[in-house]
Amino acid sequence: MLYLLIGLVAGALYWLNNAWSFWKPFTALNPIYIHLLVVGWLTQLIYGVIYWMFPIISRTDMRGDPRQAWAALITLNLGLILRALAEPWRALEPNSVNQAGLIASAIFQVAAGYLIVLVCWPRVREKPGR
Repeated sequence: MLYLLIGLVAGALYWLNNAWSFWKPFTALNPIYIHLLVVGWLTQLIYGVIYWMFPIISRTDMRGDPRQAWAALITLNLGLILRALAEPWRALEPNSVNQAGLIASAIFQVAAGYLIVLVCWPRVREKPGR
């Protein structure tokens, strides 16, 4: 919910600034407000639904190793927070530090996608009778 709220506020500030140009740093919010909404809100919502709603593995091991699920959640959020800091900074003042931050952010987010697949893949089954 926080990412939804922060993304909406950042988007509103960006678009209000486009209309009235009241503070130059708000121009750097363009790519990140979309990322906060899509990755921060929507992707995490999808991950949660997948983790909770996919068929259980067994009664004793319902959803697999929860450490992998936590690792997916943590790496996705680390990547998102790193990007939320590095991307606007890079838009205002490009340098090698914020470039490295964006690269690390992408690595964390791809790793999170890989981890959620590892968590949920054992629960994917063919429907009976097919």
